[in-house]
Amino acid sequence: MLSTTYKKAAQVAKKSSKAALSLILVFFAFLGFNAMPTDSELPVVTTQENVSSSEVTSEVEAASPTVEASTTSVITPAAIAKAQAAVENAKATTFNFAGLDKAGIPTGFSVTDSTGSLGSLYKTSRQPVLSETELIISQIVKTDSGAANIFLNQQLVSDSTGFSYLPSLSYGRDGAWIPLNTTLTMLNSERLLSGGYLVTAIIKVESEVGTSIVIPATAFGRDLAQAPKQIITRLVLNPGKTEILSQAIYVVEKGAK
Repeated sequence: MLSTTYKKAAQVAKKSSKAALSLILVFFAFLGFNAMPTDSELPVVTTQENVSSSEVTSEVEAASPTVEASTTSVITPAAIAKAQAAVENAKATTFNFAGLDKAGIPTGFSVTDSTGSLGSLYKTSRQPVLSETELIISQIVKTDSGAANIFLNQQLVSDSTGFSYLPSLSYGRDGAWIPLNTTLTMLNSERLLSGGYLVTAIIKVESEVGTSIVIPATAFGRDLAQAPKQIITRLVLNPGKTEILSQAIYVVEKGAK
């Protein structure tokens, strides 16, 4: 009887130990699965696509009203072009004299003076000079008729250092050209929407050049009794800066406001 009882107890204990061992394996297997890293060994990012809470939605809308407004606004190509034109022609509108359009762009080859008279310019046609280091445009413009007689020999140079403008100025007096000592006080070049360049130069007159040589003034404008105070010129270059497409000159006389 004792041996029979021992065998039954041993069988019960064996079954209990198997059950306990199974529970332990299941428990550790569960822990091991949750602690196992992903294959990529990268943190898992959870994306919430839908938010049903009205409270959270109202907070987001209150925090970013400008984002919602910007996404609903429509920007047309015409609006973009208008904004660009306003920026690029901002400097152009600071000058307003005869021979310029409303945007400050020369409409042709013209000359005006302090009386408000509008005349035409005669210009020479010269081919640009291109070398390995620079591009030079040399041109003479002078009054043809209708305004104060002015003679401008100008060089426009484009090289690796930038853009430069070299003027040589004379004015008409008593039927002759009187050369002047001048200083270039302002030079600006800006890109236009057309692809060309608008160049603005202000030339201050310092004094007359003392010379005994008399050069007859072959012009049909108005001679001046004394040298002008300054010359303002605006000209338009083509996109390649190889040709002057239009130019307007304003002769500011002494005593004029």
